[in-house]
Amino acid sequence: MKLGIISSHARMSMKRRGIPAQALETLFAYGQVEHDHYGNRVVCFGAAGKSMLTGSLPARQMDRWADMYAVLDQRNEVITVGYRTNRIRRAKH
Repeated sequence: MKLGIISSHARMSMKRRGIPAQALETLFAYGQVEHDHYGNRVVCFGAAGKSMLTGSLPARQMDRWADMYAVLDQRNEVITVGYRTNRIRRAKH
């Protein structure tokens, strides 16, 4: 997935949470996309993405980036970013 437009709210969140642009680019390169059932999509690292991080980043940086997520709206604009503190609950079908 290609990194698109980043909203001003997302830029403020990146600055406040210490998320560099390189981390967001890595998330979009190796992350998996899931729908949140509200019309948005959440990009986060799955097991395969985390294994890619393990080989390419220092351990301290990998631990920090592994729990990162980004939320995209319908126009592929990044509306917020952050670090997961709780597990992601998936809707039952």
